Amino acid sequence: MELSSVIATTGSSVVFFRLLNAGIGRLHIPESACRNSWKWRNISTSFVHSFITAIWAVLCFFRHPQMAEDLIETHSVFSHALVSFSIGYFIYDFLDMLCNQKLIQSWELLFHHIVVPMLTNIFLVEELGYSVEII
Repeated sequence: MELSSVIATTGSSVVFFRLLNAGIGRLHIPESACRNSWKWRNISTSFVHSFITAIWAVLCFFRHPQMAEDLIETHSVFSHALVSFSIGYFIYDFLDMLCNQKLIQSWELLFHHIVVPMLTNIFLVEELGYSVEII
């Protein structure tokens, strides 16, 4: 996957999750979540990311079964796109938490959102199969 495609996929993912979060904000919020509507939207957006990437990861191994045998050198454009999509989510969520939550309350998740994309980028060079498993 070319760098321009990676940047386009990652950027599109950031925009997608921003729009999704805004759309979730227009839905009915359960009464139990009204005290912290931002947290409700954030968790709902995170759930959608998890749902999409879980199915996508299974499809990666289904479409390219060689990845299950060799996680270091075997990958596909489809699995590379999954990693780029997920990095976009981590960028979006990092920015969302930075803007909407106190640092003292979210430093662990902010750290997580820095480390996972960094590890993914390290593995992205050759070990894309591991990146798919991390996500």
